[in-house]
Amino acid sequence: MSPRVDEQNQQIRDRRKQQLLAAGAKVFGERGYAGTKISDIVGEAELSHGLIYHYFSSKEDIYIELAKTAFMTSYETIRRAVQSSGSPYERLKAMTEGIFATPRESGHFFLIALQTNTSKTVPEEALAISREYSAKTLDLLKDLFQEGQKLGEFIQEDPMGQALMYSSLLNGVVFTRLTYPSLERFPQIGQILRMFTDTRFVKE
Repeated sequence: MSPRVDEQNQQIRDRRKQQLLAAGAKVFGERGYAGTKISDIVGEAELSHGLIYHYFSSKEDIYIELAKTAFMTSYETIRRAVQSSGSPYERLKAMTEGIFATPRESGHFFLIALQTNTSKTVPEEALAISREYSAKTLDLLKDLFQEGQKLGEFIQEDPMGQALMYSSLLNGVVFTRLTYPSLERFPQIGQILRMFTDTRFVKE
């Protein structure tokens, strides 16, 4: 078999795997882990039932890969923003705008992350992934708030508490946007930033 044919076959395999993962994200997001069957994912992907086992051994494997994608993507988004140039306030503003500009279709990954942290039925490995990346994310945010406090940009509150508050606020807003998809101009970024900004530090 020629290298070109090998490459084409690999591309087909990659597309099918992504097709299955996209279907899994939608079904798990809508039905939860316990309420999802392999047949549901196959049906959503519109592929043959036997094909899925060329890529995944179980629905648990699919869920774990999706959970890893959800938490890693969130972490990387925040890491890039926190470690970018600009003042702490500017980085917090850019990060908040970027997160809320995420397409609504990614809401399935948010729901997977949410159920990983709240459901007792999800695989333990998915929960371990959540703990790892959530801790790393909070450490990044804590460092950002700490830096901003030293420069007088942010209010003087416990930096880890502020990191938790910001993270909780983001989760709440994303959940609200998924619940009420017709909402427009929500959230107002300025409202969020004012919760963390020192009143003596004025930014338009």
